[in-house]
Amino acid sequence: GLSTFVTDCGVPSDFDEALACENCTMCCNAHDDCYPQQETKVSKSGLKDYGAFSGVLAVFFVVFCCMATLLLYVIGRYKDSGTYLTRSTRRRMRLKDD
Repeated sequence: GLSTFVTDCGVPSDFDEALACENCTMCCNAHDDCYPQQETKVSKSGLKDYGAFSGVLAVFFVVFCCMATLLLYVIGRYKDSGTYLTRSTRRRMRLKDD
């Protein structure tokens, strides 16, 4: 079965160096604050911590905004080019009539 171990592996520690306990299921620090030793979804995805996750998320957001801006620019140019061709065609037709 699953055994539960609690050790002083948190920070701050009563020891000069905090204990390292890879197989412990619970870690407590010198202030009696305890937290479970389980992998988070972020660490399971291969990222080091939530700071790395935030960085990746920010990069994706910036790339998404740039892509959306580029798409809107291309759509605007496409619409404007259709209007421009229509206006130039009208001008040519008026010149032919004169």
